[in-house]
Amino acid sequence: MQKPFIDLGSAQIYRIEESIDVSFTARSFFPRFDPDSITNLPPWLVPDHYHPESDALVLSMHSWVVKTEKHTILVDACVGNDKDRLPRAHWHRRQGDFLERLRVIGFQPQDFDMVMCTHMHADHVGWNTVLRDGQWVPTFPHAKYLFSRHEYEHASTFENTNPIMRKAFDDSILPVVTSGQALMIEDGYQVDDLFTVQLAPGHTPGNAMLKLQTPKQEALFVGDVIHHPIQVYQPELSTVACYDPELSYQSRLRMLNHCCEQHTLMLPAHFAAPHGGYIEERSNGLKLRWLDGQGPSSL
Repeated sequence: MQKPFIDLGSAQIYRIEESIDVSFTARSFFPRFDPDSITNLPPWLVPDHYHPESDALVLSMHSWVVKTEKHTILVDACVGNDKDRLPRAHWHRRQGDFLERLRVIGFQPQDFDMVMCTHMHADHVGWNTVLRDGQWVPTFPHAKYLFSRHEYEHASTFENTNPIMRKAFDDSILPVVTSGQALMIEDGYQVDDLFTVQLAPGHTPGNAMLKLQTPKQEALFVGDVIHHPIQVYQPELSTVACYDPELSYQSRLRMLNHCCEQHTLMLPAHFAAPHGGYIEERSNGLKLRWLDGQGPSSL
């Protein structure tokens, strides 16, 4: 088994990347983004997280794996293979090696006993299922899939006005429910003494986070409460994909302040390398200190 991304003693955390996406521009992704503000942001954003010449954001599509003595949990399930995702062409009928990457670090699909989807957008549920003999079946045969009940009820209403999300619900959520592997959960659901689910609505109505509390460190898998490091410095920037931009901002700010106050390791779903870190105070707001120390501490 490969060395984990971080070892917290009673829990080991691994990261499996599906792809890097540079298809979104800051101005299209963040409707309130001011290009002139980039001069006030940390210089390490360029080029690993932002390409100013094209205005492209660098976003990682990845999953987290958490292994403890009791559980092996996959957090978020990326885009998946074989899925009909037009008009988003680079998500459409992918033939990626995600499962092989899992195997390389030491995990087989049958090893997982839980899959946690922070929300039901297409880039977080894709590997919930695989295509087998023309049918969508759960990828992880022994796992319970944790779905926010409120999120499920909202996602079930997707119609042709949101074709990608409707397709994702049909091919990556419903087959799990039909198989009996879905576990509908509420805010505050405790997996065990290490894991607690916390709702953080805004990006979607039932958007959730997963808190890992070990004796050594608290870590928070925040999904899409935050998408990009720019939002640490400008938390008011909600994305074009946010169901309720103002509520998304409030949930993001609350999460950032919690991470700052509790010295919590923040592990988002889309930050490019080094992928996670700590939130600290600065004179006029908050700043990000990468897990490996990248980025001047004064910024």
